[in-house]
Amino acid sequence: MMRRLLRPLMYHLYRPLLLHYLRKDRRYRYDGLRMLVPKSVFHPAFFGSSKVFAAFLKKQTLTGLSLLEIGCGSGLLSLTAARLGARVTACDINQAAVDATRKNAHTNGLTVETDLSDVFDNVPKQPFDRIVVNPPFYQGKPTDAASHAWYCGPEFDFFHRFFKDLPHFVHAESQVWMILADTCDMDGIRRVAEMYGCTLTTLFEKKRFMETFIVASGKLKVES
Repeated sequence: MMRRLLRPLMYHLYRPLLLHYLRKDRRYRYDGLRMLVPKSVFHPAFFGSSKVFAAFLKKQTLTGLSLLEIGCGSGLLSLTAARLGARVTACDINQAAVDATRKNAHTNGLTVETDLSDVFDNVPKQPFDRIVVNPPFYQGKPTDAASHAWYCGPEFDFFHRFFKDLPHFVHAESQVWMILADTCDMDGIRRVAEMYGCTLTTLFEKKRFMETFIVASGKLKVES
């Protein structure tokens, strides 16, 4: 109850200061990774989902696996997976994010294939062993490149497209990992997943400040 009451207050106090700070490209370090985060790209330092998801990935065995990240932002998750030995393809709707991921991979001596893509649109149809996504999980219409990292559309448009096209990119042993937060409409997102035959199951939870983040596994029935 206390967190629910404090969230609006913190949002109104903290958000203007943060937006002012993020009006410029910023350098960022995470677990030895050196990154440049452009001003129009989701910053992993200030929004807890990226770091929670990266911590989850570091506990997984990814060596030799093919991994696709949808919505890569500045590339933190893709770089983390590549460092763990995965063969990574990263895509984003924002060209600045695609460029940042490619440059950040080069800076850190890592190999990451990058594509400009709205969800799966420009991703070659092939199965991946792992698919990871830190989605825009708030309802609302994105109005510019930066807001695509936050808003999934008024009717969960991003999730409809993601789960509808997902069968073209998985095989029977694939695992789909998605991070959500208790501040979004998780029940609504689960209902969209179920419309396309995908069940979301909680794998990992982590409280950070005013939010609880949930890494969910998407189980889709795929013929062997």
